[in-house]
Amino acid sequence: MTTENAEESIPPAGRFDLPAPTTEADAAFVAALRRAGVASELVDPLLAQLSALVPAKPDDDERRLDLLILYYEGNGDEESAFRRRKADRFFLHDAREHASARELVFRLAFLAPELGDVTLERIGSDDGPLVLRAGDHLSAVTDPEEEEELDTGEIDLSELEQSTSITVRGLVRALNVLLERHGVRERLVPLPCDGRREAYVALPLQEAMDLCRAGGLDEPSPERLLELAAW
Repeated sequence: MTTENAEESIPPAGRFDLPAPTTEADAAFVAALRRAGVASELVDPLLAQLSALVPAKPDDDERRLDLLILYYEGNGDEESAFRRRKADRFFLHDAREHASARELVFRLAFLAPELGDVTLERIGSDDGPLVLRAGDHLSAVTDPEEEEELDTGEIDLSELEQSTSITVRGLVRALNVLLERHGVRERLVPLPCDGRREAYVALPLQEAMDLCRAGGLDEPSPERLLELAAW
């Protein structure tokens, strides 16, 4: 199925009681994403189609995440979905879906082929610090202070036989450090979060800073974004 056919097959908005038309705020949000170099195929006609599939919700971030998920799913067209996710290094975690730490590391590493094999390990004893390893490079898995404010929950570490918990953002930061040490310009940055789902895309420094200042990221502080992205 071609991209054009996939998008023409989008069902009408009548499947929802409260379809949400594209608002100026939504259009501005998507325009900021496109200026940053992500969601490049989410042009105005497609945005209007996908917006009609997302029910109106009081939480703008939740609805915009719904819209972006539809976009990155390619409306069921696997070719479109793969192309879009690969181009933007799109990563999504839903706290309702159980995933172990190693499963998440595997999914994150798939978005960073420059790193080769990435593993989650402990240094020293069984209760030693957690690190991500890529070749000869190590990166400590530590959570930014602001992570305490998220409600997305902690990650299962039972396969490591240790009760310590970590967060997705802690894994993302550790991966970003490895990207920095391998000379990769793009780093994973957080899109708006709805308290249950976290989404990330990869951006270079200037584009990420511009999107941060435009309010298009789940990190309003440029300083903390620099720390998270290891720039």
